[in-house]
Amino acid sequence: MEKSKWKSLGFHSLMNLEEARVRAKQLNAQAFLKEQERRVQLRKIEDEQNAKRYDSVLPIEFVNEFEARFVQARDSETKRGIRKKSRAYSQWKAAQKVIIELQIDPSDWFYSIHEIYDHFHRRRLSLRYTNAILKFVNLWGYFISKKLARPFHPIPVPRGYERQRILEAFYEKDRTSVAVPSKEISPEFLDKVRGQLNQINFNWVYLSVWFGLRPQEVDNLKDKNLWRVETLATGRKILWVFQTKIIALPPEDRWKPIPIIFEQQEFALRIIESANFKRPLTKTVRKHFGQGTTLYGGRKGFSDLMLSKGQSFENISIWMGHSTLDRTWKSYKRRRKFHLVGY
Repeated sequence: MEKSKWKSLGFHSLMNLEEARVRAKQLNAQAFLKEQERRVQLRKIEDEQNAKRYDSVLPIEFVNEFEARFVQARDSETKRGIRKKSRAYSQWKAAQKVIIELQIDPSDWFYSIHEIYDHFHRRRLSLRYTNAILKFVNLWGYFISKKLARPFHPIPVPRGYERQRILEAFYEKDRTSVAVPSKEISPEFLDKVRGQLNQINFNWVYLSVWFGLRPQEVDNLKDKNLWRVETLATGRKILWVFQTKIIALPPEDRWKPIPIIFEQQEFALRIIESANFKRPLTKTVRKHFGQGTTLYGGRKGFSDLMLSKGQSFENISIWMGHSTLDRTWKSYKRRRKFHLVGY
């Protein structure tokens, strides 16, 4: 009788503990939703305040028409839900900030070139991003000047001395504010977290490690139009991956080949065919692989992984989709790591 009583008490204790855990999860979920609602409301208030402040320089009715004409979500990443906002939208928002901060009428921009270049110099933006913003600044200037029947001359992209000055400002930034290359994720490191990392996230990282793919390219493997497998007469399989990042080449030249050489790659191919993979959060990657590791960690270690298995550096560069060996050597080869044939 006494034994039965203790069993009953133990059962009720476990039930109470489970109820407490469920309740804690519910409270955490509710707190998370409340925090999300609070952020949405704050963002809404901020947007309304910015709209009032910007209206004198960026009239809302003209902005709406401009965005409908020139800032449409036309890129495939936005349509497929991979990106919440198109690149064009992000660049246009940055251009709006520049226009507001300058407080110069578009018809006077050409006469204020040096002041505008000084603005980009102070902000220490990269030259590529500067030119992307200037594109939308000029597009807005042309659009609004035509609406108001005013003359307009576009701001030329920085050249010569101005170009060099902006470049130097960007490279002289505090290194803590500049993106640092990711630490590599090796197959051995990946095996250590097997069972700790969610399986679909593990599979995503596995594809990155054994195929050396960019994060976006791994995501794109869910789209059967962006990859294919070719079987040669010898029986060797080749995985062809479309490089959405490479926009300066015609579509037929944007496919890169990756031969299926190792059994781990055979397994990775089965993962692709099953579509059982999903990009992990960056904080999840850092939790399991350490601070300084990003979603590029698998790709970062690919060149040394293939070199350790006797593959030539020229082939590795092709498999990674680089146009030059210099790019592979500078960004994806560990300088202090060497590989000896037969060891």
